Amino acid sequence: MTRWFAGYDVADHLTASSVPSTLAGGAGTAGEEVPSGRCGARAAWLTGQSSWRHSRLSPAQEDVLADLAGLGYVPVPGGFPYNRAAMRLPYRPEPVLAASVRNTAQYVAARTSARFADDVVRHLQPLVDATEHHLLLLCGSTGAQLLATAAPRLRVRAGLTVTAVALGPVGARPEAAPGLQVRVLQGDRDLVSRWGYRGTPDLVVPGRHLGYATSAQVRAEVLRVAREVLA
Repeated sequence: MTRWFAGYDVADHLTASSVPSTLAGGAGTAGEEVPSGRCGARAAWLTGQSSWRHSRLSPAQEDVLADLAGLGYVPVPGGFPYNRAAMRLPYRPEPVLAASVRNTAQYVAARTSARFADDVVRHLQPLVDATEHHLLLLCGSTGAQLLATAAPRLRVRAGLTVTAVALGPVGARPEAAPGLQVRVLQGDRDLVSRWGYRGTPDLVVPGRHLGYATSAQVRAEVLRVAREVLA
């Protein structure tokens, strides 16, 4: 488990070359290519990898990124580790129990394994490097712990702001630091996050642990934060 992401080559990172997108609208219109190289504002989902085989986003996650594309963000069309090798299969929902076990294993590895932490940093750093001014990370569940593990070692250059919106976080709150700001949303019926996250959320919204991407209140708050970042 500590070598979960070790097999992915950063040369195939989704920000390293143009890749086809299935996102609707904005910079991610279906059939177009997502711009590669450094861009002014970029948005990405950061969660644990629920499938052994791919890191495709769900339709609801893609819809959120399409909204952000309408504001001027360049969306990353796949989940962590943002690699073309993890985009070869189409999306399909994973069984909840299996996905939960895999995410729990990654959460434990992020807290206990230096080797796993190295790989998290290795795949997050290209995303940071490929963004000029504003990087918006939507950290679902275990994604908050992945960022908390990597943040002290990420190189964030002057002029770049990384904004993390943690949605139902499990694990530690990423520490605010120069160039990094964090906002935590938690569902009022999210028993997983209430058990696994000991901090105080910045905003409590209606919903359960698996409903953030489809929540109208969450999407409105994400868009509000996104606009504020660009202002």
